[in-house]
Amino acid sequence: MNYLNKNIMEKIGLYYVLNHLSTSSVYGRHMLHNLNFISEKQKLLVEYNNIKKCMPLVKKKKFFNNFTDLLAKFKDLTNTFIKSKNGKILDEIELYEIKYFIKLCIALKQLLEKYDFQIKEIVMYDFSHIYKLLNPLNSETSSFYIYDEYSQKLREIRYMRKKYDRDIFKEKDTEKQKEMFEKRQQIISMEKDEELNIRKLLSSHISKYADKFLNQIFSIGNIDFLMARSKLALDYNMCCPRICNQIKISMNKGINPMVKAEVVKRGGKFFPVSIEVSSGSTIITGANMGGKTVLLSTIALNYIIASMGFYVFANDFEFALLDFVYFLYEDLESIKNGLSTFGGEILELKKILNMIKSENGLVILDEFARGTNPVEGTNIIKALLSYINDFSSIFIMSTHYDGVCSFAKHHYQIKGLKYVDFNMLKKNVKSELECLNIINDFMDYTLELVDKNTRVPRDAVNICLLMGIDEKIINTAQKLYDKEDEGET
Repeated sequence: MNYLNKNIMEKIGLYYVLNHLSTSSVYGRHMLHNLNFISEKQKLLVEYNNIKKCMPLVKKKKFFNNFTDLLAKFKDLTNTFIKSKNGKILDEIELYEIKYFIKLCIALKQLLEKYDFQIKEIVMYDFSHIYKLLNPLNSETSSFYIYDEYSQKLREIRYMRKKYDRDIFKEKDTEKQKEMFEKRQQIISMEKDEELNIRKLLSSHISKYADKFLNQIFSIGNIDFLMARSKLALDYNMCCPRICNQIKISMNKGINPMVKAEVVKRGGKFFPVSIEVSSGSTIITGANMGGKTVLLSTIALNYIIASMGFYVFANDFEFALLDFVYFLYEDLESIKNGLSTFGGEILELKKILNMIKSENGLVILDEFARGTNPVEGTNIIKALLSYINDFSSIFIMSTHYDGVCSFAKHHYQIKGLKYVDFNMLKKNVKSELECLNIINDFMDYTLELVDKNTRVPRDAVNICLLMGIDEKIINTAQKLYDKEDEGET
C-alpha cells in the first residue's frame, strides 16, 4: 500500500512526526520502526479508541513519569526468548536478564492495575511462578546465581570445594598441594556439570512459556507506542479521524507540524488548510510561493498517519480506506540515474495508471510535467485528467499550467495575493528583504473552491514589480498577458 520512498516521507513531514513520538522502551521503538498501514476499518477504530482511553493517563504526571521510567529499563530479550523457544540452554546472564524482565513486568502490571488501565488488546501475563523459580531465596535484589538451593548435590560439591580451598591454603607440603589442586579441579568440573544440569532444568521450564514471553514483549511495545501516540495527540491538539464508506477525503483546518514549526521559527504565520476531494481529479492552482506543495504534503501526511492508527493534525478529518498512496514530485533519483525529470515522472505515472485499473488509491501529483515545454505539458495534463476521471481513485494535482482546470472534476485555488493592492505595497517596500517579508505577511494560504474555468493566478508579474524589476519588462509581460486574454475571448 505504501509507495512512498524515504525522500517523500521526509518531504511531507512523516519522519518529523515520528521523531516527536516519545516512545520509552526498546519494544516501543521497534514497533515505531515497523509501522505500516492498517487496511481493516475495525482495527483502525480500535486504535483510535485506545488512544482516547490512554489520554487521561498521559495527563496524570505521576503515572506517566513512573510509566516511562519503568519502560526505559527494559532490555530487548526477543532473541533470548526465541532461543528458549527453540530448546536451547540459557546461560547465567540470560537467566539473570529474564529474572529482571519479570521483575519489571510485575512492577508494570501493578502500575497499570493501580490506575485501572484496561485495554483488551494488551495483556500482562503472570510470571510470578517463574520469578520464584529464579529467586529461590526470595531476595529483593535483581541478581541471579545458580543457588545451592537448586540441588543437594550442588550444595555438597560446593561444600567440598570450599573445604579443599581452606586445606590447600593450610598445606605446606608442595606435593600434597599439587594433589589437592588436581582433586579440586575435578570438583570444579563436577560443580560445572551440576550447574549445567540445573540450567537445563530451568531453561526447559522457561521454554514452555517462551510464546507468552514473546507476546508480553509485543504488549509492552504496544502500550508504549499507544501512550506515545496519545501524548502526541495531546501535545498537538490532534483530532480523531472518521472513516467513511464513500471515496473521499475531507480535511478541516489541517496543518503540517513540520512546516508550521519552520514558519513560526522565522516569525511567519502558518495558515491551516481545508479541502474536500473525492474520486476523480482535483486541480490545485495558486501563485508561486502560495503553498501548493505545503497543501499537498498536509493532505498526504494526515491521510497516512490516519491510516496507521494515529490521530491527525486537523480540527476534523474524514477519509476512505484506499488500497495505496502515491505522491509524485520531481524525481531526483531518476535524474541521478540519467533520466530527465519528465522521463522519471512518466515512468512513475505508468506504474500509477496500471494500479488504478485494479485498485483505488490516493495519488498526489506535485507540478506534474513541469519538466517539459508548457504546450506539451498542458496537453498531456488535459489528456491525463480526462482519463483518470473515469476511475475511482482520488487524484490531486497542483499545476501552473493555464487551460487545464476545466478538465478536472474540482478546482481549488489558493487565495495567495489575489486580494492584495500591489501599488499600495510597492510604496512601502524599501529593500528586497523587506519585500519578501511583506509577500509572506500578505500571502493568504487558504483555499477556495472555484469554477473549473477560473484562470491560474498571475501574481508573478506583481511580485517582480515589488522586487524592483525594470518596469519595461513588467509592462511588456503585462501586454503579452493582455494579448493572450484577447486571443481567448
